[in-house]
Amino acid sequence: MNAFLKSAAFALGLTFAAGAASATNYWVDYGVTLNARSGPGTNYHVIGTFSSCSKVNVVGYSHGWAKIQYNHSYYWVSAKYLQDHACNTGYAPKKKGGGYGNNY
Repeated sequence: MNAFLKSAAFALGLTFAAGAASATNYWVDYGVTLNARSGPGTNYHVIGTFSSCSKVNVVGYSHGWAKIQYNHSYYWVSAKYLQDHACNTGYAPKKKGGGYGNNY
C-alpha cells in the first residue's frame, strides 16, 4: 500500500492489520448476542451471530465497527459490544440502555 493510500485510510479512520499475528483478543459482552455482518454497518447483511462471552480476534476498525477474524473468515461487529477481558460468573454486564432486541 503506498503512502497516499495509507494517508487516505488514516484520514477516514480505518485501521489495517498486517495479519493474524497482530490480531487482538476480545470477548462479546456478557448477556449479548452479537450480529456478525458482511460489512461495517447495520445496512449490511447479518451472516451469523456470536454468543455472549465468545472470544474473537479483532484485526481492524472502521467508524465504531470491528473487523474480526473467526474460523478463517472475516466478519464485522459493533465494537461497543466487545470487552477486553474474558467473562466470568461474577461479572456484572454494563447497562445497555433502552431498545428492543439484539439488532447490533
